[in-house]
Amino acid sequence: MPMPDARSSSPPADPRTAGRTLLVSGVFGTADAVDQLGSEAYSYHFVYRAFAPLLRRLGDVVEVDRPESRLDYAIRRARSDNCTPVHLSFRPLQSMYLSSLAPNVAFPFWEFPDIPDQDLDGNPRNNWLRIANHADRILCASEYTRSAFSRAGVRAPVHVVPVPVRGEYYALPARAAGDEGYLDCAVHLFPREPRESERLALRSLPTLPAWNVLAPMHAAAQRALRATLPAWLDRRVGLLGVTARARLRALQLEIRTPSPSSSTLGLSGVVYTSLVNPFDRRKNWEDLLSAFLIALREQDDATLVLKLVLPAGLHAAGLQHVLQSYYRFNLAHRCKLAVVTDYLSDHQMIDLARWSTYYVTAARAEGACLPVQDFLAAGRPVISPCHSALSDYLDPDVAFIVDSHPEPTSWPHDPTQQLRTTWHRLVWQALHDRIQESYRVAKQDGARYERMAQLGRDRMNNFASADRVWPRLRAALDDVTHATPALR
Repeated sequence: MPMPDARSSSPPADPRTAGRTLLVSGVFGTADAVDQLGSEAYSYHFVYRAFAPLLRRLGDVVEVDRPESRLDYAIRRARSDNCTPVHLSFRPLQSMYLSSLAPNVAFPFWEFPDIPDQDLDGNPRNNWLRIANHADRILCASEYTRSAFSRAGVRAPVHVVPVPVRGEYYALPARAAGDEGYLDCAVHLFPREPRESERLALRSLPTLPAWNVLAPMHAAAQRALRATLPAWLDRRVGLLGVTARARLRALQLEIRTPSPSSSTLGLSGVVYTSLVNPFDRRKNWEDLLSAFLIALREQDDATLVLKLVLPAGLHAAGLQHVLQSYYRFNLAHRCKLAVVTDYLSDHQMIDLARWSTYYVTAARAEGACLPVQDFLAAGRPVISPCHSALSDYLDPDVAFIVDSHPEPTSWPHDPTQQLRTTWHRLVWQALHDRIQESYRVAKQDGARYERMAQLGRDRMNNFASADRVWPRLRAALDDVTHATPALR
């Protein structure tokens, strides 16, 4: 039988945890995480990394790759070593593996007001209520998510345990007028005149609605394929489909990707930063882009940094998707747009926060929004709606709040894409106005900016610092150690 991966282990810091083994299933390794960027579960790797130091204080930590074949063996091995095993899953519930040999603890992100309580497309794995009721504990990042599970009637105890923010963000100095810095990464800078070949390629690129005409055929093909595959492959079918579509579009249309404008990203003036997956409709980056370009079109010292969150194989398709919208807007502007496709290391991400003035998001739904938390901890206010999990920690004291209203949508993992839930439609004019207001504050009201920055740092320190998260995590996991697995 294959051995479980055990790449992260340290002695417990508290004698009371001696003999406990936390068997963690998820996505491991930086290379794996980079390859998964932009997928439905890519953020779980970074969440686990944030929790890892605290988990090692609770007991031995063993990372279990491929839990469907290795978890039960790892549990038996822990028991043979006279340890008490607990399974902790950092995966969406539809891809969580449940063991009958040890307590199961799930950490799902969820950004909708209700959870699926039926076997979507006939697949019981897509029924979150069923999976949650077989777990022994549910940990989640926000009160918003806990409320969704409570309304659904989940029997397992649900604990709110925010994702701890790295200490390096709290240690960043306050942003001062005149600060400027550089990042070593390839960047596409605008405004600039596109070459004629780029205009022709972008004109021929089909828009997203054009693909949606084929969505029912694609869903039917996925259902037929699932019927021939083992259950553990289910979650990969949708991701492979998205990846294949994007690559196929780029190849078939022979799109020429423009060369980067520079190998260095210079950041000065009023800098707005946003991390987006351009193929994820939840991120609503088109509204963000148009609102920024119109609100600050005459301000040549304002920059929007769009950091694309995609694996290397999709960089070209993602960039072309953004450029298609940019050229379609046909907006003359003096403000700057910097599109970054390169993977940025932890150190580079911290430097990006260091040289940013604001973080901005136009997301329609969020399960936590870790970049917002990071930038608040760094003392950088945000421009954001205040819905879903964002409502746990945002208010006008720390953010320029953008109005939004519920509208029907589908759950991301529902193959039928029926309108069974809601997300939020932003008020575009409010987004435009908040961006203008934030620029005026950065340029003319230093006292207000400093007050918002400090309040944001204090808010995150109280909400998601390691010291505040630790007692919540310990309380959630301490009483599950000797529980009988719910599956029994």
